[in-house]
Amino acid sequence: MKGRIGNILRSFLLIASITYTSFDSIAQFYVGGKLCVGSSAPITPPIGTTPTATTDCSGPTIFFDENKATTAWAWDFGDPTTVNDVAFIRNPKYIYSQPGQYTVTLTRIIAGVVQAPETKLITIGSPPDKPLFFGKPKADTTICDGKTLKLDPYRLKPSPPGATFLWFPSGQTTQTIDVTKTGCYSVEVFDPTGGCSFIAQINVKFCMQDANSGGTEKWYFGDGATLDFQAITTPPPPRDPLDPTGELFKKPDESNPIFVPKPATQSNPIRSPEGAAMVYDPSGSLLFYTDGIDVFDKDDAPLVAIPPLTDSKLGGTNTATQSSLIIPKGSCNECPHHLYYVYTINEVTGLLSYSVIDVRRNGGKGAVVEKNVPVNFQTTQRLAAIKNPSETAFFVYAHDAGTNTFRILKVDSTGTKEFTQDLGLVHSDATSQEGYMRFSPTGTKMAIAVTLNGKNYVEVYEVDKETGLLGTPLTIDIEVAAPPTIYGLEFSDDEEKLYVTLRGDPTKGETSYLYQLNLNLKKPDEIAKQKKEIDKSKTFAFGALQSGPVNGPGVKFIYMAINGSQFIPYIQNTNEIGGAALVGYQPISSGFGADLLGNSGLGFPNIIQAKQKQDGAGLSAKYTGNCQNQPTSFETEGVCSPMKGEAVWDFGDGETGTGLKTSHTYTKTGTYKVTLTLSVYAETEASKIASQAQILDKLLGNTLKEKCKDFVLTDEIYIKPTPEVNLPDEAFVCILENQKILLDPKPQQTYNPSYLWNYNSQTTPTILADATGNVTVKVTNVFANSSTCATSDKIEIKEGCEPRLFVPEIFTANKDGINDILQLPYAHITDFDLRIYNRWGEIIFESNDPEEIWDGSHNGKVIAPMMYAFVVSYKSRDFPEREKITRRGGIFLVN
Repeated sequence: MKGRIGNILRSFLLIASITYTSFDSIAQFYVGGKLCVGSSAPITPPIGTTPTATTDCSGPTIFFDENKATTAWAWDFGDPTTVNDVAFIRNPKYIYSQPGQYTVTLTRIIAGVVQAPETKLITIGSPPDKPLFFGKPKADTTICDGKTLKLDPYRLKPSPPGATFLWFPSGQTTQTIDVTKTGCYSVEVFDPTGGCSFIAQINVKFCMQDANSGGTEKWYFGDGATLDFQAITTPPPPRDPLDPTGELFKKPDESNPIFVPKPATQSNPIRSPEGAAMVYDPSGSLLFYTDGIDVFDKDDAPLVAIPPLTDSKLGGTNTATQSSLIIPKGSCNECPHHLYYVYTINEVTGLLSYSVIDVRRNGGKGAVVEKNVPVNFQTTQRLAAIKNPSETAFFVYAHDAGTNTFRILKVDSTGTKEFTQDLGLVHSDATSQEGYMRFSPTGTKMAIAVTLNGKNYVEVYEVDKETGLLGTPLTIDIEVAAPPTIYGLEFSDDEEKLYVTLRGDPTKGETSYLYQLNLNLKKPDEIAKQKKEIDKSKTFAFGALQSGPVNGPGVKFIYMAINGSQFIPYIQNTNEIGGAALVGYQPISSGFGADLLGNSGLGFPNIIQAKQKQDGAGLSAKYTGNCQNQPTSFETEGVCSPMKGEAVWDFGDGETGTGLKTSHTYTKTGTYKVTLTLSVYAETEASKIASQAQILDKLLGNTLKEKCKDFVLTDEIYIKPTPEVNLPDEAFVCILENQKILLDPKPQQTYNPSYLWNYNSQTTPTILADATGNVTVKVTNVFANSSTCATSDKIEIKEGCEPRLFVPEIFTANKDGINDILQLPYAHITDFDLRIYNRWGEIIFESNDPEEIWDGSHNGKVIAPMMYAFVVSYKSRDFPEREKITRRGGIFLVN
């Protein structure tokens, strides 16, 4: 024992007898993980805690005491460079700062007695020189389709002597590979010992290369049973031509599919009464699957084992409820994903362990590279997992037997962190652990089935997906005595209903039940009292429930396993509240059900898909605005970024435009064919040099680049009519006379028009105005989808009275007091001039005053009755800029 930790161990030894006993040589401690130093200083956590990884992506060396009887530990990692190379937990991790051989010492306390120290000599290696693509550990590149790209992680520097290589996804072992397909590629470079490595990743995109589609999710379970799914889709609706914005050149998204079961066409080698697990890659293709004992590749062949392993059989079981689970083992700079954890429950001990599958091995089919690594010494029966919101980590949940302890593992690229929570009922016997643990579709709720003291319970927890922590449970007594025992659980799509099965043994005359619980009722007793019976049977043993397919969006059914049956029933309307008819369920006794080809067991497989691949945007464009006589903008993000693109637009009306973003105004309504010609250019060595000189790069444009391809796309756009309005520029109102003026925009090209005047916010087609100021009207065409095209016009209302003058046609000069004089009513005039002529053209009366009257006399005598000509002229008082008004006519004089 090293003197520098003597003080630390003193407190450890005080809790035990100072008597050494011989250590059982069968019990060992496990050493795994990266037997490798970090290229930066090691993380040195406080004593008793565990580091995870260095900032340069180096992983820790992990240790695990496999002696179940141990109650206390003192680890000395043998590192002379620090005094903090100690730990006091069963499963510590440590990062060494220097290569070399280290003697690791473990001192145990068992039954209060300090055991003789156990030592193990380990060799810590040095990582190779870091592989890089374009000078980076993670890079992206885009090249022309049809080209071949050679990937070399040491293109700019010598490769490390004696290094070995392993590529993802196909498992090549050469320093370089040639690629012709879009995808993520990574290479792991190992030092000569094989214990240390670094990974570099590059995402390669071949411009507009058709993407490879993944497979369709299937479930393998029971006795060779296969549940296959078929997506029922309806043709997507065409783009609404009236929409003011939309995408061009893009295939409309398909409607949300409805997944229905279809008869299986092939069996599989799974032979599992209960547990199984499957994993799908980001594209949706099956990678491998397991029943907890055997592991099979996507072609149903058993996986091989990589030495020093001698076989690929796992030490798990297929008779526990959820006995196996597969999740990605994140690695720094990897493509998602090349390593996977397979968690299993040990067949003999019931302890949780994991194995590691490397899908790069065996030509990309995968191989077992580690197996049966203990996680903890608590027995469990069920496993479940969820992703965190960013899909960068998984939380794995297990429930310790005989306790109310949840054991939660957070697994991400930095490693595995474990924490526990004591919540809910104590699972005090084997029967209490037989039911399922199930997460809701969004992972925000978790339910666990418990049979305890002759009663059937379900506990429902809220889940914090960021931290993995569980909230206080809602504990529901189903109010059905056990047996039968609660077994299967599944949430409805809206997570407001929970479906449960109670498994009865038909050989003992026990009845199985399928119930629906309405969680919206909140109170446990009300939920139990108002449960809906969906099905029951004394012939069949009801098993697990699972919504499927697990991955991807769509309308999904909930399936129920029935032990020994080739057909299984399903619930179609999972969100409905009610019995079998309302939820769309039919028992298999009526000839209904999904054909499995094999026979169902009691369980369904745990299904996990790595983070789904998000395909980049395809070649498309968007338009904004589709109203006549108003700008319509067109924009394309180009394609194959960061390649340069040149765009030429044909707007379909004889006009063209250029640029990735442009605008055009259509002067006529109608449907137009829009054509985009997009030329894509890839960088060359010469263009890269020119780009360093910004002025030169601007002058040369794409001259020095390699033309990759021309893309020509066509689509249609409908230009909606815009109203035309015709208000005059100005009008006048005579305020002195309380006059009102009619304003009429006289619109044309209207469609269900609406009007809005700024004059008292009136909404009528015409208005009367009686005040001065600017008056604006907005006329809007309102189309069937509520989109609009609008135009506005304005008129200036000014104060001004039009001149008026009335000239009578007849008057009498007989002095009878009735109409004896000629008088001209007038208003708003100036510069008045009146002249009256006799038949010889002589002026017999004239005046410059509109108030002056004529009594029909000339030179003091009443003239003869007859028609007399007149000429009167005047100007407008309020509009002096107007020409003088002259009127001519005749006045009849009667005596």
